[in-house]
Amino acid sequence: MNRQETKTNNIAVLGAGLAGLAAGHKLNEMHSDFNIYEKSNFIGGHAATHKLGDFIFDDGPHVSFTKRPEIKKFLADSVDEDFIEHKSKVLNYWKGHWVKHPAQCFLYGLPTETIKNCLIDYVNAHTSNSNNPQNYAEWCLKNLGKTFSEEFVFKYTKKYWTLNAEELSTDWIGPRIYPPSPEEVIKGALEPPTNEYHYLSEFRYPSKGGFASYLNGLKPGNNINLNHEVVSIDIKNKLLKFANGNQTNFNNLISSLPLPELIKLLSNVPRNVESAAKQLKCSSVALISLGVNRNVDWPEAHWIYFYDYEISFSRIHFPHLLSAHNSPSGTGSVQVETYYSDEMPLPEPEMIDRTINDLIQTGILKKDDEILVSHQHNVKYANVIFDINRTRNLTVVNDYLDEIGIERCGRYGDWEYHWTDDSIVSGWDAVDRLYAKSK
Repeated sequence: MNRQETKTNNIAVLGAGLAGLAAGHKLNEMHSDFNIYEKSNFIGGHAATHKLGDFIFDDGPHVSFTKRPEIKKFLADSVDEDFIEHKSKVLNYWKGHWVKHPAQCFLYGLPTETIKNCLIDYVNAHTSNSNNPQNYAEWCLKNLGKTFSEEFVFKYTKKYWTLNAEELSTDWIGPRIYPPSPEEVIKGALEPPTNEYHYLSEFRYPSKGGFASYLNGLKPGNNINLNHEVVSIDIKNKLLKFANGNQTNFNNLISSLPLPELIKLLSNVPRNVESAAKQLKCSSVALISLGVNRNVDWPEAHWIYFYDYEISFSRIHFPHLLSAHNSPSGTGSVQVETYYSDEMPLPEPEMIDRTINDLIQTGILKKDDEILVSHQHNVKYANVIFDINRTRNLTVVNDYLDEIGIERCGRYGDWEYHWTDDSIVSGWDAVDRLYAKSK
């Protein structure tokens, strides 16, 4: 498309992440007239994969563990069945101790006093007549007990969500936190770990090309326009304008853009809607990717959670353990997540040196390790924060967007805690809703 050229689409899709590509995939199957517009020079959004020297890194830890048969088959077909099936290995790091995940089920090996207090508080919590929890802190105290909540959950909550537990709702929990039975807690405190309780017991990962190889099945022909950052949306005249000078008319619009950004692109937005959009909270993340000159003595874990405030990051994972093709022979790789927000700023603008020092402190890296490659990538929109005002503010925004006829999809378009399969389905569902309205 030439500069200043005006194009007309029946359907315009904003964003070429998982959800936007899924919407395009379905529209392509339906032989619809559509185009996808992406501000970057690559597709995939947060599901993209990049090379750093001879190392392959995804934009964050991505694996496929869907239980939905249609998504499982779709992703398998996308890589011609060339994937690796893993039994998940997950650890926690707490005050120098390595604890199997979820920690509430595997207290064995921790200091005796800690185990005792965790068990006593757990029993007390489950024999009390506490009311239904009104926030995440109350849910934790009711289901996990005071000591475990304060020593583990509340600390990780602050590091991951950047808010205190009492500031979060319980809307997001679902299958993500395992509420153990008394028998499981006691057994896990008295005996070495044997059972598995993690919601992600096994997962798949492409053999070659990183997680982005799964995008192969979502590419909708020649309908993707890269380097097209939307700068304004004129709903009345059905017109999109882009930073590169191009513009396009549309009849229908599907957006996977973050809701606060989408609202900024619109004119004459009611003040209450603008205010609600500004109050939608989301954390950012500094992704530190490191390639190391050895592939021995690494922890037996695909990813690890870190509770101590003294450690800057909240979670790490090892791309070389997902596929041998992610790093050269004889080397290893680690990717580190440090979350931040307006409520909890990033400790340092440049986090690579701090991260390496913290990795050495935990024993993940050794002082004499040679760092072959290193890179920091800051992602503005990382995790949707389920603060106690989210539902109210989201309802205001969604009601307005429904009124003006913009369909949404994806983690940030829906403003939900979407996993990979959720994002794909949300793109398909957005198309279904659009066509349902036209009947």
